[in-house]
Amino acid sequence: MRRLIRAVAMGFALLAGSTASGALNAQEYPAMNLRLAHYLPAHFPGSVVDQWWADEIEKRSGGKIKIKIFWSESLGKSTELLDLVGSGSVDLAATAHGFFPAQLPLNSAPNSIMFAFDNNEQAAQINQELVSNNKAMQEELRKANVRPLFFHSLAGMRPFCRKKLETLADFKGTKIRSWGEYVPIMWKALNATPVNMQPSELYEGLQRGTVDCVFWPHDLIYAQKLYEVAKFAWGPHLGALPTWPIWVNEKKWQEWPQNVRTLFETVSREAAARDVKAVQEAEAKALKEMVDKHGVVVVNFKEFDQLKAAIPDMVGIWQGKMKEKGLGAEAQEIGTYWRKRRSELAPK
Repeated sequence: MRRLIRAVAMGFALLAGSTASGALNAQEYPAMNLRLAHYLPAHFPGSVVDQWWADEIEKRSGGKIKIKIFWSESLGKSTELLDLVGSGSVDLAATAHGFFPAQLPLNSAPNSIMFAFDNNEQAAQINQELVSNNKAMQEELRKANVRPLFFHSLAGMRPFCRKKLETLADFKGTKIRSWGEYVPIMWKALNATPVNMQPSELYEGLQRGTVDCVFWPHDLIYAQKLYEVAKFAWGPHLGALPTWPIWVNEKKWQEWPQNVRTLFETVSREAAARDVKAVQEAEAKALKEMVDKHGVVVVNFKEFDQLKAAIPDMVGIWQGKMKEKGLGAEAQEIGTYWRKRRSELAPK
Protein backbone atom coordinates (compact mmCIF):
# COMPACT_ATOMS: atom_id res chain seq x y z
CA MET A 1 0.00 0.00 0.00
CA ARG A 2 2.78 2.42 0.90
CA ARG A 3 4.38 1.90 -2.51
CA LEU A 4 1.10 2.69 -4.24
CA ILE A 5 0.47 5.81 -2.16
CA ARG A 6 3.98 7.09 -2.89
CA ALA A 7 3.47 6.42 -6.58
CA VAL A 8 0.17 8.30 -6.58
CA ALA A 9 1.81 11.30 -4.98
CA MET A 10 4.75 11.26 -7.40
CA GLY A 11 2.45 11.15 -10.38
CA PHE A 12 1.00 14.55 -9.67
CA ALA A 13 4.31 16.20 -10.52
CA LEU A 14 3.89 14.89 -14.07
CA LEU A 15 0.32 16.22 -14.35
CA ALA A 16 1.14 19.71 -13.18
CA GLY A 17 4.12 20.12 -15.48
CA SER A 18 7.70 21.08 -14.86
CA THR A 19 8.51 22.81 -11.60
CA ALA A 20 11.16 25.24 -10.47
CA SER A 21 13.88 24.02 -8.14
CA GLY A 22 12.04 25.38 -5.11
CA ALA A 23 9.48 27.93 -4.01
CA LEU A 24 10.68 31.47 -3.45
CA ASN A 25 10.37 33.21 -0.14
CA ALA A 26 6.86 33.92 1.05
CA GLN A 27 7.22 37.68 0.62
CA GLU A 28 7.81 37.13 -3.11
CA TYR A 29 4.39 35.61 -3.71
CA PRO A 30 1.79 37.92 -5.24
CA ALA A 31 -1.35 38.67 -3.24
CA MET A 32 -4.11 36.43 -4.62
CA ASN A 33 -7.69 35.91 -3.48
CA LEU A 34 -9.12 32.84 -5.20
CA ARG A 35 -12.60 31.33 -5.12
CA LEU A 36 -13.09 27.56 -5.16
CA ALA A 37 -16.61 26.35 -6.03
CA HIS A 38 -17.15 22.96 -4.39
CA TYR A 39 -19.96 20.50 -5.05
CA LEU A 40 -19.82 18.71 -1.68
CA PRO A 41 -20.28 19.69 1.97
CA ALA A 42 -17.27 20.66 4.06
CA HIS A 43 -17.39 17.65 6.41
CA PHE A 44 -16.83 14.87 3.85
CA PRO A 45 -13.43 13.13 4.23
CA GLY A 46 -12.17 14.40 0.87
CA SER A 47 -13.53 17.87 1.58
CA VAL A 48 -11.45 17.98 4.74
CA VAL A 49 -8.41 17.27 2.56
CA ASP A 50 -9.40 20.13 0.27
CA GLN A 51 -9.62 22.54 3.20
CA TRP A 52 -6.19 21.36 4.37
CA TRP A 53 -4.88 22.00 0.84
CA ALA A 54 -6.25 25.55 0.78
CA ASP A 55 -4.95 26.27 4.29
CA GLU A 56 -1.48 24.93 3.46
CA ILE A 57 -1.20 27.10 0.36
CA GLU A 58 -2.11 30.16 2.41
CA LYS A 59 0.33 29.21 5.18
CA ARG A 60 3.25 28.42 2.88
CA SER A 61 2.72 31.61 0.90
CA GLY A 62 2.99 33.62 4.09
CA GLY A 63 -0.69 34.50 3.88
CA LYS A 64 -0.37 36.00 0.39
CA ILE A 65 -2.49 33.40 -1.45
CA LYS A 66 -5.94 32.92 0.05
CA ILE A 67 -8.44 30.36 -1.21
CA LYS A 68 -12.05 30.65 -0.06
CA ILE A 69 -14.06 27.48 -0.58
CA PHE A 70 -17.78 27.79 -1.34
CA TRP A 71 -19.27 24.46 -0.31
CA SER A 72 -22.35 22.46 -1.33
CA GLU A 73 -22.94 23.89 -4.82
CA SER A 74 -23.34 27.43 -3.45
CA LEU A 75 -21.62 28.87 -6.55
CA GLY A 76 -23.09 26.46 -9.08
CA LYS A 77 -24.47 22.97 -9.58
CA SER A 78 -22.05 20.06 -9.83
CA THR A 79 -22.78 19.68 -13.54
CA GLU A 80 -22.09 23.40 -14.17
CA LEU A 81 -18.76 23.75 -12.40
CA LEU A 82 -16.51 22.50 -15.20
CA ASP A 83 -17.87 25.20 -17.53
CA LEU A 84 -17.67 27.81 -14.78
CA VAL A 85 -13.99 27.20 -14.17
CA GLY A 86 -13.23 26.77 -17.88
CA SER A 87 -14.83 30.12 -18.67
CA GLY A 88 -13.02 31.83 -15.80
CA SER A 89 -16.22 32.61 -13.87
CA VAL A 90 -14.56 30.93 -10.88
CA ASP A 91 -10.84 30.40 -10.34
CA LEU A 92 -11.06 26.83 -9.05
CA ALA A 93 -13.73 24.16 -8.82
CA ALA A 94 -14.28 20.72 -7.34
CA THR A 95 -16.60 18.38 -9.22
CA ALA A 96 -16.34 14.84 -10.57
CA HIS A 97 -15.04 14.29 -14.10
CA GLY A 98 -17.60 11.54 -14.67
CA PHE A 99 -20.38 14.13 -14.77
CA PHE A 100 -19.10 15.40 -18.15
CA PRO A 101 -19.14 12.58 -20.73
CA ALA A 102 -19.89 15.04 -23.55
CA GLN A 103 -17.08 17.52 -22.80
CA LEU A 104 -14.61 14.90 -21.50
CA PRO A 105 -15.45 11.57 -23.17
CA LEU A 106 -11.93 10.20 -22.49
CA ASN A 107 -11.18 11.76 -19.11
CA SER A 108 -14.60 10.96 -17.64
CA ALA A 109 -14.26 7.20 -18.15
CA PRO A 110 -12.27 6.26 -15.01
CA ASN A 111 -14.90 7.96 -12.82
CA SER A 112 -17.77 6.27 -14.67
CA ILE A 113 -16.90 2.63 -15.27
CA MET A 114 -17.53 0.08 -12.54
CA PHE A 115 -15.64 -3.15 -11.84
CA ALA A 116 -12.54 -1.54 -13.33
CA PHE A 117 -10.51 -0.80 -10.15
CA ASP A 118 -9.90 -3.02 -7.15
CA ASN A 119 -9.32 -0.37 -4.47
CA ASN A 120 -9.02 3.37 -4.07
CA GLU A 121 -5.23 3.67 -4.19
CA GLN A 122 -5.12 1.63 -7.40
CA ALA A 123 -7.88 3.80 -8.89
CA ALA A 124 -6.04 6.99 -7.96
CA GLN A 125 -2.75 5.78 -9.37
CA ILE A 126 -4.05 4.51 -12.71
CA ASN A 127 -6.21 7.58 -13.27
CA GLN A 128 -3.25 9.83 -12.53
CA GLU A 129 -0.95 7.92 -14.85
CA LEU A 130 -3.47 8.14 -17.67
CA VAL A 131 -4.00 11.90 -17.29
CA SER A 132 -0.27 12.52 -16.89
CA ASN A 133 0.86 10.52 -19.90
CA ASN A 134 -1.94 10.22 -22.45
CA LYS A 135 -1.79 12.98 -25.06
CA ALA A 136 -5.39 12.60 -26.22
CA MET A 137 -6.68 13.04 -22.66
CA GLN A 138 -4.44 16.07 -22.18
CA GLU A 139 -5.69 17.63 -25.40
CA GLU A 140 -9.28 17.11 -24.29
CA LEU A 141 -8.54 19.03 -21.09
CA ARG A 142 -6.86 21.85 -23.02
CA LYS A 143 -9.95 22.25 -25.19
CA ALA A 144 -12.06 22.60 -22.05
CA ASN A 145 -9.52 25.12 -20.71
CA VAL A 146 -9.15 23.24 -17.42
CA ARG A 147 -6.32 21.58 -15.54
CA PRO A 148 -6.80 19.03 -12.72
CA LEU A 149 -4.38 19.79 -9.87
CA PHE A 150 -5.02 16.56 -7.97
CA PHE A 151 -7.69 13.88 -7.85
CA HIS A 152 -9.55 12.30 -4.98
CA SER A 153 -10.53 8.64 -4.71
CA LEU A 154 -13.55 6.66 -3.55
CA ALA A 155 -13.53 3.39 -1.67
CA GLY A 156 -15.62 0.46 -2.87
CA MET A 157 -18.97 1.52 -4.34
CA ARG A 158 -22.01 -0.28 -2.92
CA PRO A 159 -25.79 -0.16 -2.98
CA PHE A 160 -27.26 1.24 0.24
CA CYS A 161 -30.96 0.58 0.31
CA ARG A 162 -34.38 0.92 1.87
CA LYS A 163 -34.94 -2.78 1.16
CA LYS A 164 -32.80 -5.93 1.11
CA LEU A 165 -30.96 -6.95 -2.04
CA GLU A 166 -30.07 -10.59 -1.33
CA THR A 167 -30.25 -12.17 -4.80
CA LEU A 168 -30.03 -11.11 -8.43
CA ALA A 169 -33.82 -11.35 -8.65
CA ASP A 170 -34.10 -8.59 -6.05
CA PHE A 171 -32.53 -6.11 -8.45
CA LYS A 172 -35.43 -6.37 -10.90
CA GLY A 173 -37.27 -3.06 -10.96
CA THR A 174 -35.23 -1.63 -8.07
CA LYS A 175 -34.59 2.09 -8.53
CA ILE A 176 -30.87 2.73 -7.97
CA ARG A 177 -28.97 5.98 -8.06
CA SER A 178 -26.84 6.43 -11.16
CA TRP A 179 -24.86 9.06 -13.04
CA GLY A 180 -23.21 9.58 -16.41
CA GLU A 181 -23.55 7.24 -19.36
CA TYR A 182 -22.09 3.94 -18.14
CA VAL A 183 -23.41 3.30 -14.63
CA PRO A 184 -26.98 3.09 -16.08
CA ILE A 185 -25.80 0.34 -18.44
CA MET A 186 -24.61 -1.71 -15.49
CA TRP A 187 -27.92 -1.37 -13.64
CA LYS A 188 -29.94 -2.24 -16.74
CA ALA A 189 -27.84 -5.40 -17.14
CA LEU A 190 -29.09 -6.39 -13.67
CA ASN A 191 -32.71 -5.48 -14.57
CA ALA A 192 -32.62 -2.55 -12.13
CA THR A 193 -33.93 0.94 -12.95
CA PRO A 194 -31.18 3.60 -13.02
CA VAL A 195 -32.07 7.06 -11.70
CA ASN A 196 -29.46 9.72 -12.42
CA MET A 197 -29.03 11.79 -9.28
CA GLN A 198 -26.40 14.15 -7.89
CA PRO A 199 -24.92 13.76 -4.38
CA SER A 200 -26.93 16.66 -2.96
CA GLU A 201 -30.16 14.84 -3.92
CA LEU A 202 -29.47 11.46 -2.31
CA TYR A 203 -30.96 11.97 1.15
CA GLU A 204 -34.23 13.33 -0.16
CA GLY A 205 -34.27 10.74 -2.93
CA LEU A 206 -34.20 7.91 -0.38
CA GLN A 207 -36.56 9.70 1.97
CA ARG A 208 -39.21 10.23 -0.72
CA GLY A 209 -38.71 6.90 -2.46
CA THR A 210 -37.42 8.45 -5.68
CA VAL A 211 -34.77 5.74 -5.38
CA ASP A 212 -34.76 2.48 -3.44
CA CYS A 213 -30.97 2.48 -3.23
CA VAL A 214 -28.14 4.93 -3.53
CA PHE A 215 -24.76 3.87 -4.88
CA TRP A 216 -21.85 5.22 -2.86
CA PRO A 217 -19.02 4.12 -0.57
CA HIS A 218 -19.76 3.62 3.11
CA ASP A 219 -17.75 6.63 4.30
CA LEU A 220 -19.81 9.06 2.21
CA ILE A 221 -23.07 7.31 3.12
CA TYR A 222 -22.12 7.85 6.75
CA ALA A 223 -21.04 11.46 6.22
CA GLN A 224 -24.34 12.24 4.47
CA LYS A 225 -26.31 10.49 7.28
CA LEU A 226 -28.14 8.34 4.77
CA TYR A 227 -28.56 5.74 7.52
CA GLU A 228 -31.39 7.93 8.77
CA VAL A 229 -33.52 7.09 5.72
CA ALA A 230 -32.22 3.63 4.73
CA LYS A 231 -30.93 0.68 6.78
CA PHE A 232 -29.54 -2.00 4.44
CA ALA A 233 -25.83 -1.99 3.56
CA TRP A 234 -23.72 -4.35 1.48
CA GLY A 235 -20.44 -6.05 2.30
CA PRO A 236 -19.07 -6.69 -1.23
CA HIS A 237 -18.37 -3.73 -3.48
CA LEU A 238 -18.63 -3.16 -7.22
CA GLY A 239 -15.28 -1.43 -7.65
CA ALA A 240 -13.48 1.68 -6.41
CA LEU A 241 -13.20 4.93 -8.38
CA PRO A 242 -11.04 7.98 -8.82
CA THR A 243 -13.18 11.06 -8.31
CA TRP A 244 -13.26 14.81 -8.23
CA PRO A 245 -10.15 16.84 -8.90
CA ILE A 246 -9.50 20.42 -7.96
CA TRP A 247 -9.85 22.09 -11.37
CA VAL A 248 -8.08 25.32 -12.26
CA ASN A 249 -8.65 27.52 -15.29
CA GLU A 250 -5.83 26.63 -17.69
CA LYS A 251 -5.33 30.14 -19.05
CA LYS A 252 -5.08 31.59 -15.56
CA TRP A 253 -2.69 28.82 -14.55
CA GLN A 254 -0.33 29.71 -17.38
CA GLU A 255 -0.40 33.37 -16.30
CA TRP A 256 0.53 32.64 -12.69
CA PRO A 257 4.20 33.16 -11.72
CA GLN A 258 6.28 30.00 -11.64
CA ASN A 259 6.73 30.08 -7.88
CA VAL A 260 2.94 30.10 -7.43
CA ARG A 261 2.55 27.09 -9.71
CA THR A 262 5.35 25.31 -7.89
CA LEU A 263 3.62 25.89 -4.56
CA PHE A 264 0.30 24.54 -5.89
CA GLU A 265 2.03 21.51 -7.39
CA THR A 266 3.83 20.69 -4.18
CA VAL A 267 0.80 20.96 -1.92
CA SER A 268 -1.33 19.07 -4.46
CA ARG A 269 1.06 16.10 -4.42
CA GLU A 270 0.85 16.00 -0.64
CA ALA A 271 -2.94 16.33 -0.67
CA ALA A 272 -3.29 13.43 -3.12
CA ALA A 273 -1.38 11.08 -0.83
CA ARG A 274 -3.28 12.41 2.17
CA ASP A 275 -6.61 11.69 0.43
CA VAL A 276 -5.82 8.03 -0.27
CA LYS A 277 -5.09 7.43 3.40
CA ALA A 278 -8.04 9.52 4.65
CA VAL A 279 -10.50 7.56 2.49
CA GLN A 280 -9.23 4.23 3.77
CA GLU A 281 -9.47 5.34 7.40
CA ALA A 282 -12.96 6.80 6.97
CA GLU A 283 -14.22 3.70 5.16
CA ALA A 284 -12.97 1.40 7.90
CA LYS A 285 -14.82 3.40 10.55
CA ALA A 286 -18.07 4.18 8.73
CA LEU A 287 -19.75 0.79 8.48
CA LYS A 288 -18.97 -0.13 12.09
CA GLU A 289 -20.45 3.15 13.29
CA MET A 290 -23.61 2.69 11.21
CA VAL A 291 -24.12 -0.88 12.42
CA ASP A 292 -23.25 -0.28 16.07
CA LYS A 293 -25.01 3.04 16.57
CA HIS A 294 -27.64 3.49 13.85
CA GLY A 295 -29.28 0.11 13.30
CA VAL A 296 -27.85 -0.56 9.84
CA VAL A 297 -27.92 -4.21 8.72
CA VAL A 298 -25.29 -5.69 6.39
CA VAL A 299 -27.10 -7.80 3.82
CA ASN A 300 -25.62 -11.18 2.97
CA PHE A 301 -25.78 -11.04 -0.83
CA LYS A 302 -25.80 -14.66 -1.98
CA GLU A 303 -25.03 -14.46 -5.70
CA PHE A 304 -22.04 -12.19 -6.14
CA ASP A 305 -20.32 -14.41 -8.71
CA GLN A 306 -23.51 -14.48 -10.79
CA LEU A 307 -23.79 -10.72 -10.46
CA LYS A 308 -20.26 -10.20 -11.78
CA ALA A 309 -21.00 -12.55 -14.67
CA ALA A 310 -24.17 -10.61 -15.54
CA ILE A 311 -22.37 -7.28 -15.85
CA PRO A 312 -20.79 -6.79 -19.29
CA ASP A 313 -17.21 -5.66 -19.92
CA MET A 314 -17.73 -1.98 -19.13
CA VAL A 315 -14.34 -0.84 -20.45
CA GLY A 316 -15.12 -2.64 -23.70
CA ILE A 317 -18.53 -0.96 -23.92
CA TRP A 318 -16.88 2.43 -23.39
CA GLN A 319 -14.35 1.67 -26.13
CA GLY A 320 -17.17 0.78 -28.51
CA LYS A 321 -18.96 4.05 -27.81
CA MET A 322 -15.73 5.99 -28.29
CA LYS A 323 -15.27 4.32 -31.68
CA GLU A 324 -18.69 5.65 -32.68
CA LYS A 325 -17.47 9.13 -31.73
CA GLY A 326 -14.32 8.81 -33.84
CA LEU A 327 -12.13 8.17 -30.79
CA GLY A 328 -11.63 4.44 -31.28
CA ALA A 329 -7.83 4.46 -31.48
CA GLU A 330 -7.54 6.75 -28.46
CA ALA A 331 -9.90 4.60 -26.38
CA GLN A 332 -8.10 1.44 -27.43
CA GLU A 333 -4.78 2.87 -26.20
CA ILE A 334 -6.31 4.02 -22.91
CA GLY A 335 -8.14 0.73 -22.31
CA THR A 336 -5.06 -1.38 -23.04
CA TYR A 337 -2.96 0.62 -20.59
CA TRP A 338 -5.76 0.59 -17.99
CA ARG A 339 -6.17 -3.20 -18.06
CA LYS A 340 -2.43 -3.80 -17.98
CA ARG A 341 -1.84 -1.55 -14.99
CA ARG A 342 -4.80 -2.98 -13.09
CA SER A 343 -3.33 -6.45 -13.52
CA GLU A 344 0.08 -5.26 -12.38
CA LEU A 345 -1.33 -3.45 -9.33
CA ALA A 346 -3.88 -6.10 -8.36
CA PRO A 347 -3.93 -6.94 -4.64
CA LYS A 348 -1.78 -9.96 -3.88
